[in-house]
Amino acid sequence: MTAVVQSGAMPVAGRDTTNYHISSRIDRLPLTRVQWELAILVEITWGFIIVDTDGIGARLYPIVWRPLGIMTTNQYAVIQALQVGLGVLLGTYLMSFVADKYGRRPAILLSTALAGLCLWPFAFVTDFTSLVVFSVLSTLGVGGIVATHAVYLSEMSSQPVRNKTLLTSQASTALVGFVILMTAHYMMPKYWKEFVWLGVVIQALVLLPLLYFRLPESPRWLDAHSRGGEADAVLKKLEDRCAAIAGPLPAPDFTRKSAEPGVKARLSEILTNPDYRWRSILILVCWLLAYPGIVYGSGAFMLVYMIDHGKDVEFFFALAAATALVTFCMFLVNARVGEKVERKDVLLATVLVFSVGWAIMYLWPTTAGFIVGYILSRIGTALFLFNLYNYTAVAFPTRIRSVAFAWTDGLGHLGAWAGVTMLGPLYQLGPNHLGWIAFIVVPGALIPGLLIWFFGIKQADRVLEEVAK
Repeated sequence: MTAVVQSGAMPVAGRDTTNYHISSRIDRLPLTRVQWELAILVEITWGFIIVDTDGIGARLYPIVWRPLGIMTTNQYAVIQALQVGLGVLLGTYLMSFVADKYGRRPAILLSTALAGLCLWPFAFVTDFTSLVVFSVLSTLGVGGIVATHAVYLSEMSSQPVRNKTLLTSQASTALVGFVILMTAHYMMPKYWKEFVWLGVVIQALVLLPLLYFRLPESPRWLDAHSRGGEADAVLKKLEDRCAAIAGPLPAPDFTRKSAEPGVKARLSEILTNPDYRWRSILILVCWLLAYPGIVYGSGAFMLVYMIDHGKDVEFFFALAAATALVTFCMFLVNARVGEKVERKDVLLATVLVFSVGWAIMYLWPTTAGFIVGYILSRIGTALFLFNLYNYTAVAFPTRIRSVAFAWTDGLGHLGAWAGVTMLGPLYQLGPNHLGWIAFIVVPGALIPGLLIWFFGIKQADRVLEEVAK
């Protein structure tokens, strides 16, 4: 019996072999380079897909499409809205279906392939109608990685270090942003086609093979889909690797009751279960407001706003790269705070930082104002986005986690689709583009932050299966 408890390879005799058996074994794993490798690899992939593929329209419009007279401001707003709205929405639902039916691993692999392989047309196509089509296709993979990265990592992390693991690994996205932005600083606008191709190569030919060979399936997903033998085999390998680094593992707590009844996952459960229904509506409203605001709305015209105030492309990319390094440090601070502060409190703090940054840039659109305001606004955006990702993933049980993430975050991209479409006219409304700035700050940041703060659930220091039940 001692050997059984020590390895965790088998359940204690007479106990149910599902759910709490696997989760208890995961939650006793010490934090080692095994978890760091998985988390950082997934988040670096997220970084390249989001910064490279998802942001390609906002990057090309001010320095390629607008100077060449390819499209108007309102046409660009349509393309940006389709990219961050319809394309991501379709990708989110497609990949959430794959993640729930076939596994988290194949969904992440397919997302990476789509994001990389559908990016290349932007190096050649300048026709507005064609760009509309490719804007949707290129972001299918974006929606996929959005719907899977936090879900996968939350299931692979143990409760005592989940927040630390998630936010520290997510800090790597800021470093990815720094690398991409510094590359853009030296390559854009002269070598913009080569810049696009570089993104294709990294995503499709570097990251995709790494993910294929290094990423295991989520044992929690396998177990929730009645594949306990496979879950045990995958988890046994993780346990052996962790034990080889940290020494003998502590005994898992098999007395914990399961929060995962053995029923088939159904989308209807999100609507029929009053707890999940309320959580999903609240989170959905926040995503609907945040995507056209603090997430996408601020970046859609940020470069345009600086150029309209006399700044050049080199200034923007240099500032953005420096800001990425500051954001990396703030991710580490947030990770160190860990479970000591409720995530919904952190979310409120981030929207306040974002709002102060934009107030500075509106009132003082000077070099100093842009430096201070932009750094604050990007810190607010990055930390808000990832904390809301993590909040959403942890709010639902394993059997419906992926579909619930798609239901909330995915439908939230309808807000991006409609809201970002309005940003073209809003950007041209009021003194110093006040219509756009007021929209992204008030309904786009402050309101979702306050909604989560007042009505959100507590997640600090709680086991995944307990907080999600």
